[in-house]
Amino acid sequence: AELVTMAEDRVASIYPLRRVDRSKYSDPDMPEYPGFIFLNHLGWRTAHVGAVLGCAVVAPITWLRAGRKDTLIRTVMPRVAGPLMAFGYVAGVAGGYALAVADKSPKNNGWSNDTVDDRAYRVVKNEALQTSNNFAAAGMVGSAVASSVSLGSLALGASAGTAAWLFAYAAVPTFRTKHWPTIKPTIVDAMTSAGIDPSSLTTGGTPAKKK
Repeated sequence: AELVTMAEDRVASIYPLRRVDRSKYSDPDMPEYPGFIFLNHLGWRTAHVGAVLGCAVVAPITWLRAGRKDTLIRTVMPRVAGPLMAFGYVAGVAGGYALAVADKSPKNNGWSNDTVDDRAYRVVKNEALQTSNNFAAAGMVGSAVASSVSLGSLALGASAGTAAWLFAYAAVPTFRTKHWPTIKPTIVDAMTSAGIDPSSLTTGGTPAKKK
């Protein structure tokens, strides 16, 4: 009976409609419903994974096995990625409850109102995470406007938005810091030999007259 009561207390800490105790916190950014923020975070993380895997992996395989009869992007990707995104969200939320019942938590911090409050607060204050969510949301809106408001369309848009975020915040900085310093001298030499002002690479200058 004691174990059941403890499990119920852990599950209650992530209850979506549990209001935060404002007397404990001075920061107005503390979420009003920490359990909802935390579970929604878990759901959207796995939903994004489902959508991306659906579009990038499962849909192309399905398309090839079916003999490439339908259009990959407009037909197969939405049809495959939509259910996977929905399944991912449900699996993420269910996984949160399962971890609470089993008393398994990241970094072994345990499950209580205070620890869930802390996790929810970290979620809303994580700028990189919020930016990735904004990219995915923008992709979903754009896809819905361009085609239709359907689960498949939203999954396709979420995948595109997530891919754009990865490119902007991972691929581009990595290229600029690790590869561009090595490649740039070769490009500058080639531009100089062709009589083109290499300053256009960074300052937007106009090409000089060719020799």
